[in-house]
Amino acid sequence: MNRLFALSCSLIVSTLALSGCGGNDSGSSSNDPQGQGEVQYKLTFTTLWNAEDFPQGFPSNPHFSPLVGATHNEQTVIWRPLDQPSTTGIEQVAETGGTSLFRAELQERKTQGYVQNILLAGGGVGSPGETVLRFRASEQFPLLSIISMIAPSPDWFVGLRDVNLREGGEWLESATFNLALYDAGTDLGVAFTSADSDGGDGIIRLLSSDVSDTDFNNGVHRSSGLYVATMQLQREE
Repeated sequence: MNRLFALSCSLIVSTLALSGCGGNDSGSSSNDPQGQGEVQYKLTFTTLWNAEDFPQGFPSNPHFSPLVGATHNEQTVIWRPLDQPSTTGIEQVAETGGTSLFRAELQERKTQGYVQNILLAGGGVGSPGETVLRFRASEQFPLLSIISMIAPSPDWFVGLRDVNLREGGEWLESATFNLALYDAGTDLGVAFTSADSDGGDGIIRLLSSDVSDTDFNNGVHRSSGLYVATMQLQREE
């Protein structure tokens, strides 16, 4: 759906020079109370979506919703294209930028022992722009999955899924990920400013559209191959 939400801060970086606030959900607690085998990471979310590089149907007020996700184990899948339909929580994030339903789903998985830390940034970020989110991960919960809506849009989003921060028994030191654009499959809109049009099969796919609607094919610019955003991970301790 094409609903815009009020941004609680214009950009969210830890210094507040460009933006607002972010971090682990204050209501979350660790399943590893002694902190054994834990490390801290800095996630830098850089938004690259702009009118010059993506002119077709480019809207006014381009932004991304608050980052929301979790550190988790291999026993759960937070989101996965084609393999797992959008949950009501993912639908809410992808259509409105709201996070309450998704956080409730993550809290349920935390209660079940699949999620350790629920991650939430306190506001949206303009585009182009940048935000920083710090979080902790443990050996028992080494996977990271996180998403953000591109807005305005019908139900389109970017994110990371099942990133293993401890591949082969060693903590990841740093990595940069190019973020393709996904369609949550819960709204039939075809352009960034399409009116709400509930429907679809709920299957998450890379966004491909008609050339008259957007510049995207398979989640990237159809001719230049440019991405709308990146995420960089850096181990801090």
